[in-house]
Amino acid sequence: MDDDEVLKLIRSSVAGDTGAQSALVARLYPKVQTIVHRELEKDFRQRHKWILPLFSTRDIVHDVFAGVVAGLDESADFPNEAAFVGYLSTMVRNRLLDAVRHNEAGKRDVRRRSDASGTMIDRMARTQSSTPELAAHLAEQAEVLREVLDEFPDRHRALVTMRMMDGETFPVIAEKLGYASAETARQSFLDAQAKLLVKLRARGLS
Repeated sequence: MDDDEVLKLIRSSVAGDTGAQSALVARLYPKVQTIVHRELEKDFRQRHKWILPLFSTRDIVHDVFAGVVAGLDESADFPNEAAFVGYLSTMVRNRLLDAVRHNEAGKRDVRRRSDASGTMIDRMARTQSSTPELAAHLAEQAEVLREVLDEFPDRHRALVTMRMMDGETFPVIAEKLGYASAETARQSFLDAQAKLLVKLRARGLS
């Protein structure tokens, strides 16, 4: 199967063709699995060793990968198979890391509830740099931003996150999200950024 056939399958998958989605999973999963496992090993080696055995007992990567393929939308425009594989690998890795962060955040919330206050010095240290009102305001703004980003297609959401929150360069973004060039990634970011600002202003954020 050459690049043209893969790109045709992508277009059919975006249109909801489950047969095309299955064909993409069958063809590309081994490549994506290799990349994602390698990246996750680097991510988890120091702080998340507990999750590594999970990949040998249940193929979570495959489940997430199939979900990414099934969720392809109109932003799925790639110059070739290699670019598409790079995008899929990045999206699968990000979703798995998000799941880990969510799990750990839940554990932290439980610990906070079980040891709510700590010493007076601890409480002062936590509130010294911000008032409860400011903390609540910032949390509210962060929630609005998350809700707005959730309205974006997966690729555009990843693009905005990588550029605005992680500070990635456009060459890196182009490689990881499958854009044809750094300039293409930059133009896509500017478009996504403009849409984001409009949506945030409509929600009352400057």
